[in-house]
Amino acid sequence: MKKLRIEVTLDNKVVFSKEDVFCSVMFEAQRAMQQHIWPGWQEFDNLQEGQKGQKVGGIVRVSYECTMNRRRPKRAPDVIAAEKAQRDAKRQQAKLATEKWRQEAEQRRLNLRQRIKSQVDHAFAVGKSGTEPAAKYITCQHCDAPAVCLVLSRALTPGACVLDEDSIDGALCAEHSNYGISRAERVSCSRLEFLYDGVRQIAIKL
Repeated sequence: MKKLRIEVTLDNKVVFSKEDVFCSVMFEAQRAMQQHIWPGWQEFDNLQEGQKGQKVGGIVRVSYECTMNRRRPKRAPDVIAAEKAQRDAKRQQAKLATEKWRQEAEQRRLNLRQRIKSQVDHAFAVGKSGTEPAAKYITCQHCDAPAVCLVLSRALTPGACVLDEDSIDGALCAEHSNYGISRAERVSCSRLEFLYDGVRQIAIKL
């Protein structure tokens, strides 16, 4: 660490005197010199056309002395060990918090999939024959409004005519359908129908 003591005099009058870390005290001394020698912005701003001005700096003397130039004192080993332990504890705490968030997010996703699966199971349990629109039974994951689209875990295969129930990750109503989810990972409920005749299927209308 290096420290300086700087004193600035203008016409034998002390305008700045301070001892501090050399970079800090150097800049402060420069600002003090500018303040007393260089005209302020207010003086320039108030000038009218043709008006002139002058500011005489006078005799400036800068005195400086190096008061310290050595390494910082070596810190005690127990202080270093305590700081390391604190950093390790914070990292472990952050790691546990991240893992907890990941587990909770995964549980929310599983709960949501189970909710939609229950709605699909109910649709096939009460349906007898023919077809019915998917939106009649599937509701938004954020509210109870009818879903206008389903969120999928993967993009829909081009030309697919049957929806894999295991690929359903969520459902959104008209109000919540603008959430930041890729369009490729959605399918409109207007294209989906429950088929009650024969094999259990959610048909995709082309």
